Amino acid sequence: MEDLIKKIIKVDKEARRKTEQSKKDLAESKIAIEERKKELEEHYNDSVEEIITLTTQEEEQKVAELKAALDEKFIKADQQLDKTFAENKDRWVNELYERVINNS
Repeated sequence: MEDLIKKIIKVDKEARRKTEQSKKDLAESKIAIEERKKELEEHYNDSVEEIITLTTQEEEQKVAELKAALDEKFIKADQQLDKTFAENKDRWVNELYERVINNS
């Protein structure tokens, strides 16, 4: 009978030890999962920030190219306007003179 009691106590101690170890393992697993979750969130956030930075740089480049193209168009239009004015200035002045002064 005494041997049976000793075996029961031994089995009980072993079961308690395994239960405690399982609790420790579970707690460690929860901590490991939280740490991995944080790592993944940081990696995701870093990736998103990198994409935003690249996209912003690409958009800024597109805007700069568009502005350069518009500036070039403006310069050409301004030059064409100056050329047209230089070619027609005297005729326009005479025409205005004739319409305003001579027709009064």
